[in-house]
Amino acid sequence: MATLSTNEKQVLEKLFQMGGGYVLNFSDRTMGEFFRDDVGIDIYSKKYIYGSGSKANRLRGLWLTADGKIIGKTVLKLIEYIENQILIDNLKKEDFPVDRMTAGKEIGEHLLGKKTDKKENKSQATFKDGNINIVLQKDIFDHVQKLLNNGHYFNAVEEAYKVVRKKLKDVSGKEKATDAFSASNYEKIFGHQPTNDAESDFFEGVKFLHMAIQFLRNEKAHTPANDLDKNLAIHYIALASLAYDLINRK
Repeated sequence: MATLSTNEKQVLEKLFQMGGGYVLNFSDRTMGEFFRDDVGIDIYSKKYIYGSGSKANRLRGLWLTADGKIIGKTVLKLIEYIENQILIDNLKKEDFPVDRMTAGKEIGEHLLGKKTDKKENKSQATFKDGNINIVLQKDIFDHVQKLLNNGHYFNAVEEAYKVVRKKLKDVSGKEKATDAFSASNYEKIFGHQPTNDAESDFFEGVKFLHMAIQFLRNEKAHTPANDLDKNLAIHYIALASLAYDLINRK
């Protein structure tokens, strides 16, 4: 039997929308079919009875009694289900933030014994032969890749900035940089209060970078979509990648 931590359960409960006894958009019938066809178990078996026996409590019962591989497979299959339901417009993408989906995948892969490289979620840069190559922060790139491939550069920039502002809200409780970077929030954002003047200046620099994201995003949000130079768009998105990384380091 696997043991999910309290934090992991909270992430999964939020991700799978388990409030009020529900699980995502499943009915009793479709939930039974999903677990039969995709996971290979009978979720309505007596061994998964927990509490009221609602759909959410059935899933909680599985977490309490099943082994790690079954739980891990269930988590990853449910995430695949979410992605497919978004694709066919049965669920809304904005209800499933990238960082929450990523956290869910990491929980599932950990339960299956797969090693996840945390560094993959950060931007990386190399310099060789006079050229700088930047690998964008994964959450941002995954979110805007399709838009970039289709030449929708204006929309890609706007979406990249949305991801940054959503991350800031998740970390600090405030979406606007002008509100988020108060001294009382430093421990939430950076993990500690500044220890010297140089670090205070760094914190202020990150604040102003996020303020730039805030105002550039506002400009994009209040401007009709238009042709945006590809080179400029990539620079804008690289700025978003840096801003995201700097509040995701603690």
